[in-house]
Amino acid sequence: MRNRTLTAAATAAGLALALSACTSGDPDPAPTADDTAVTSDDGLEGTAGNQGWMCNYVSPTAIELANGSAPGTTRMLVTEDTEDSWVCEVLVGGKGEQEPVIELSIRLGEQAREQARDRAEAADGVEPGPDHLGVSFVSPGLVTGLTMCKDPQSTDVADKIPYALVAESLGQTDEETTKKLQTALTETAKGLDQSVGCSPKLALKEDAAAQTDGR
Repeated sequence: MRNRTLTAAATAAGLALALSACTSGDPDPAPTADDTAVTSDDGLEGTAGNQGWMCNYVSPTAIELANGSAPGTTRMLVTEDTEDSWVCEVLVGGKGEQEPVIELSIRLGEQAREQARDRAEAADGVEPGPDHLGVSFVSPGLVTGLTMCKDPQSTDVADKIPYALVAESLGQTDEETTKKLQTALTETAKGLDQSVGCSPKLALKEDAAAQTDGR
C-alpha cells in the first residue's frame, strides 16, 4: 500500500487541499505551510503528519479523544487516492499493532453523495449539521457534509458536482470527540473551497428543491 502526503494525494485527485488551512478556536497549534509531513523510518505504516496534526485537519486533541487516551505513536495513511475519492486514516499503536481511530474522506459524484446521505440518516442520534457544510448531518462519532464543488475534470469554475465529506471516529464517539470531528470537517471544507471553489448554499438549494418536488 502506497503512502502519500495529503498534498500529493489531493493534487492527484484534483482535490488540492491547502496546507496552510488552520483551525480557529482550537487549543492545538495548527501547522503552517512550511511544515512538511515526515515519512516514518521506524517500521510503522503511514507518515508522521505536521506537528501532531493528521490528514492535515485532524488535531492532536481529536486523536486523543477518539483513542480514549494520548496515543504513543500516531501516523496518517492515505488508503484511497483516485480521481473521485480520497480517504485518509489516522493510525495509532506500535509496529504490528496499528489500528485506525479516525477516518477523513472526500468522495465525488451522485452515487457517493447518496451513499453518504443514506448512512448519515440511518445513524443513531442523527441531527442536522451546520449549513456551512451544505446538507449536513451530525451523529455520535460521525459528521457528514454534502456540498457542491468545482468538477476537477472541467475548466468552467461554475461547473459544480456533488462532494461528500465525512469525518468518522472508529474509537470513542462521545460529544467532545464529535465536536472535534466537526471542526476537522469544517476545515476540510474551507480548504476545498479555497482550492477548487465550493458552494454549500447551492447544495442546500438543490436539496430543498428536491424535497419540494418529492412531496
